[in-house]
Amino acid sequence: MKILICEDEAPASKQISKHIKAVQQDAEIVAAVETGEEALSEIRKHDLDLIFMDVELADGPCFETLDNIEINTPIIFTTAYDEYALKAFKLNSIDYLVKPITRDDIAKGLEKYKRVKKTFEKGPAFKFAKEILNENNYKDRFLVKLGRKLFPLKVDEIAYFIASDKLVWLVTNEKKKYIINFTLTELEEMLNPELFFRLNRQYIAHINSVKDLEPYFKGQVTVNLTPPVEDEIIISRNKTPELKEWLGV
Repeated sequence: MKILICEDEAPASKQISKHIKAVQQDAEIVAAVETGEEALSEIRKHDLDLIFMDVELADGPCFETLDNIEINTPIIFTTAYDEYALKAFKLNSIDYLVKPITRDDIAKGLEKYKRVKKTFEKGPAFKFAKEILNENNYKDRFLVKLGRKLFPLKVDEIAYFIASDKLVWLVTNEKKKYIINFTLTELEEMLNPELFFRLNRQYIAHINSVKDLEPYFKGQVTVNLTPPVEDEIIISRNKTPELKEWLGV
């Protein structure tokens, strides 16, 4: 099994290599690189079976590298945070490991690789791997920044998301606001649709934040949220029945 490791932190690279060799004795680490440019060179050079790739490489996000080449090789992404999970699963990802990575994490990742190997041999270069993993990868928490610190917020602590002035804000039940690096369209894909609903072009709301609905005009309704917002949130006539069904009305 030929494996490429793309990791810009030497200790992490050595640890991953050590775990791979302990779990998969016939594994051959063809190279361990630190940059996307080096990764592209090695990907073109070798007939690889599997790639372990850090999300943030020395020369930038790995997704920029992967946009420049078509590959059918499955990828196990590694990172210190889970905020890139959705984008990773739109690529050839079979697993997404959050550091510190243990030997058990590597073992499970290699087991997933063995299960889906034939799928990658037959499938397109960029395959949506959620179906391959046969599991829902809805986010259950978000990493937000306060000052110099990062801390996780569970989705049940979130009231809604607002798109405003080219930024997207996460607003908690306590009315605290944090900027996040996702569009509302990306959030729609990563959030559990049983809990969150895209109200309009500006808002995605948690079901517990919907206070009530008011009739508006020609079958439209307005939504009142908790915590309250200054905007009048108007739901289109076409979307109103879907919203009512989501609310169980």
